[in-house]
Amino acid sequence: MKPDDSSLTPGEYAAIHRAATDLLNKASAWDRLPTPVPDLLDAAKLRVAPMSAFDPRSLMRHAREFGERAASLIKSAIEKVRGIFDVQEDLIHVDDTVAESKQNFLKLHEAGHKHIPHQSKLFRWIQDCDKSLSPDISDQFEREANIFASVVLFQDGRFAEMAADSAFSIKVPLALSKKFGASAYASMREYVRRNERACAVIVLNPLEICPVLGMRSELRRVEFSPLFQKRFGELKLPEHVDRLSPLADFVPLAGRRMSRPGTLRLEDKNGDVVEFVAEGFATPFNSFILIHATAELKKSIVVPFPSSRIVRIVTQQKF
Repeated sequence: MKPDDSSLTPGEYAAIHRAATDLLNKASAWDRLPTPVPDLLDAAKLRVAPMSAFDPRSLMRHAREFGERAASLIKSAIEKVRGIFDVQEDLIHVDDTVAESKQNFLKLHEAGHKHIPHQSKLFRWIQDCDKSLSPDISDQFEREANIFASVVLFQDGRFAEMAADSAFSIKVPLALSKKFGASAYASMREYVRRNERACAVIVLNPLEICPVLGMRSELRRVEFSPLFQKRFGELKLPEHVDRLSPLADFVPLAGRRMSRPGTLRLEDKNGDVVEFVAEGFATPFNSFILIHATAELKKSIVVPFPSSRIVRIVTQQKF
């Protein structure tokens, strides 16, 4: 499973939150939907490069000026990322082959590198001294920029407030993603992060055809609501979902976008079994399984699945 890309301490989060809301204020972006990314970049004094470093023409130009080997090294580097912040020119380079909703997040992520005060100062110092960030600092900065982008794109609590006006459903974050100009992926995570219910979203990579099991989807990430984490802790799941998994019924197949809602049961920290409703949605890039608790069940015989805390219920019968 991909490691969490956005965890911060309360103090770190407070600093990033201040920087993010400051930019929203400067751009007068509150309650403007979709979130006005161009105005936010203007407020941050940033421009999007007219010819991105991701553009093949840019690589060809670099090859002519600095040689094929240098161009090859740049291509290899940018294949691992989708956005670049040019400190010297105050330019953002974004891979325009990804969906526009994803580009919005990338632009705000890169804006975070400039607008978060301690990051901006350090990047300028590194540029002047011809130094580079240590891996630990670089990872911290990426997580901070992710949180910054989320707070700005979803206008702090506005997304959650609008979501709370509707009954809990996987359709809610999907509808709001279009209103805010966000991707389904970012919206699903935001929906769960700020939800008062005990809920979680399980994110899977695209389906693969498996000769033995028919289908297989690798686990990418699990996002929990605060109440879910308090009640259930970390949900332990296998590294992939296949047709034998209790989650398989909620992975849309055969070109379908959504699965029918169904139920599954989880064991909490105290060993009590709680019933959950599960719904699935698929894009070309990910499948999402959104689960939320309904009500506690009576004590039952619990048969755990290997490497998972998702359980099947075996009812007792009289003979």
